[in-house]
Amino acid sequence: MKKVIGIDIGGTKILGGVIGSNGDLIKFKETSTDANLGRNHILKKLFGVLDDLFDADIEGIGIGSAGRIDFNTGEVIYATDNLPGWTGINLKEIISQKYKTKTIVENDVNAAIIGENWVGSAKNYRDILMITLGTGVGGAIILDGRLIRGSHFSAAEIGHTILYPDGKSCNCGQNGCAEQYISGTAIYKRYNELAGSNMVNSAKDVFDLFIKNDEISKLVLDEFIKSLSLLIFNIRNFIDPEIIILGGGVTNSKDLWWEYLKSQIKCDINISIAGLNNFSTVYGAAKLILNEGGNLSD
Repeated sequence: MKKVIGIDIGGTKILGGVIGSNGDLIKFKETSTDANLGRNHILKKLFGVLDDLFDADIEGIGIGSAGRIDFNTGEVIYATDNLPGWTGINLKEIISQKYKTKTIVENDVNAAIIGENWVGSAKNYRDILMITLGTGVGGAIILDGRLIRGSHFSAAEIGHTILYPDGKSCNCGQNGCAEQYISGTAIYKRYNELAGSNMVNSAKDVFDLFIKNDEISKLVLDEFIKSLSLLIFNIRNFIDPEIIILGGGVTNSKDLWWEYLKSQIKCDINISIAGLNNFSTVYGAAKLILNEGGNLSD
C-alpha cells in the first residue's frame, strides 16, 4: 500500500494527514496558521506539520492551499490577505527540495472536491459543485468527471462572485463579494457591526450565542442563510450539477441552520454536507499524488 501526505493550508489552520492508497487516514496533525505573522511564519508552521508526518515510506506530498494556484508550476499566483505575503511563493519548489519527494500543489477547494469525489459525499458523481465556507469562501467544479481549473487557474472563484452590487468592500478590491456575507469571518464581523462593539471573535462564538437565543445572532444567521441560498440558486442555474457539496469550518454548525437553508433554496437541488468534514482537502491533495495528477476517478 502506498502512503502519501495530504496538506490543507488555510487562513486559520494547517491540517495534514498520512493517507493510504486504500483511502485510510493513518495519522494526522493540525496547527494554527497564525497567518497574520506572514509568509515565513506560515512556512515554519507548514514545516512543523510535515516534519511530524514525513518518514522514509512517504511517496509524495500533495498540498491544497488557499489562493489561485498554477497547477503546473506550484506557484501561488494570487492570495488575499487571509494569507499575507503568500502571493508569488512557489510551494512545489520549496517542499520538493526540502523533503526530496514528489510534490503537487493545488488550490485547496479543488483538492477538497477531489477528496469528496474519491471517498466523500460526491463519490460516484460526475458533475459536482463544491462551496467551502471558512475564513473565506471557495468553490470548485467537476464536470463530466474532470476538474475545471480555468485558463488562468481561477475557475469557480465563488467567494468573489458579486452577490450584492455596490455592497461591502472585499480584500480582493471588489465590492459586494459573497465572501463578505457568508464566510466565517463575515458572520462574526456582522455580529459585531450590529452589536456596535467587538463582542465576538469567531463564527463559532456567534453560533454559541444563537443556541442561547441571543437576538443579534438570530439576525446574523438569517442574513447568512438568505445570502447563501441566493448564491447556491444562482450558481446552480449556471452549472446544473448532480450534487452541491458544502464544506469548510462553518458547516460544523450545520445542525443549527441546515433545514432552514433547504427551505430557503425553494427548488429541487441535491445538496449535501462534505462527508470528509475538515479533511476533504487533505484527502484530495493526497489523491492527486496517488494519481500523479491524472484522472480523478481512477
